[in-house]
Amino acid sequence: MLSNSDIAELLAQQAERETGILSRAFRRAARSAFLWPESAADLVAHNRPLTELRGIGPFISKQIRRWIDKPPRLGRRPPEIRRDFISLAQARRLLATKPAWSKNLRGDLQMHTRWSDGSGTIAEMADAAKERSYDYIAITDHSKGLKIAGGINERALRKQGLEIAKINNSLLKAGAKLTVLHSIEMNLNPRGEGDMLPQSLSPLDIALGSFHSSLRTTQDQTDRYLAALRNPNIQILGHPRGRIYNYRIGLSADWPRVFAEASELDKALEISCQSRT
Repeated sequence: MLSNSDIAELLAQQAERETGILSRAFRRAARSAFLWPESAADLVAHNRPLTELRGIGPFISKQIRRWIDKPPRLGRRPPEIRRDFISLAQARRLLATKPAWSKNLRGDLQMHTRWSDGSGTIAEMADAAKERSYDYIAITDHSKGLKIAGGINERALRKQGLEIAKINNSLLKAGAKLTVLHSIEMNLNPRGEGDMLPQSLSPLDIALGSFHSSLRTTQDQTDRYLAALRNPNIQILGHPRGRIYNYRIGLSADWPRVFAEASELDKALEISCQSRT
C-alpha cells in the first residue's frame, strides 16, 4: 500500500515531467501530502473522495487514485532534497503504537500568533494548550527583521508582554496549571547577530534565534552555528538547517561539533518536524 510519503514522491516526479501550471500544482500537492492527517489509501478504501485532502483537486485526485489502484514501482531513491521526510499520517500511526510518548510532552516552545504570521490569538493558543494538558507554551512571534512574516519590533514586543501577563493572571485565577512564556523568534544574520535591542529581550522568559537568510549556500556553515549559539541573548537555536521539501536542501555543518557546543553552553536546538523546515 502506498504511504503518503510514497505519493509525495510520485507527485514530485510527475511535477518534473509537467510544465507551467500543472507542474506547480503537482509540486504543491507533493508538499501538502506530508501534512495530510489521514492516509490517502485509507480514504480510497473507505470510498471517500481524495479532494478532502489539502491541495488536491479533481484532476490530481484521479492521478493519485490510479497510483493507489495500481501502485507503480518507485524505483530510485529520492534525491537528497526530498529524502528522509516523514508524513503526519505516518507520525500519528507511530505515536498510536506508543501512547505513553505523548504523555511525556509537557509544552511547546515554538508558537506564532497573529502578532506576526500565526493564525490564532495568544488566548486561543493557551486554550489549545490547556486541551492538551500542557504545563507551558512559549509565544515566539517573529522579530522585526523578518518583515515578510510580519515581524514585531521592540515596542510591539512590550505590548505583547502585557497581553501575556493578563492571560497568565486569568489562568492563575482559574486554577489552570498552564503558564504562557513570553518569547520571540529573533532573526539572526549569518554572523549570529540578532535584530532586536538586547535590553528589549531581558524581560523575556526565553528567546529563540533563527536564520532566515543566506540559506542556499553550499559551503560548510559550522562557524555560523557556533556564532549563533555563542550569542548571549538566545537560549534556543530554531530550525537550524532551514531545509524545505523539494525546494531548498538546507545548510550543512559539522553537526557533532555544533551539538557539542550547544551542550557546553547549555543551549537547545530545535529539531523541526515540518516538511517546510
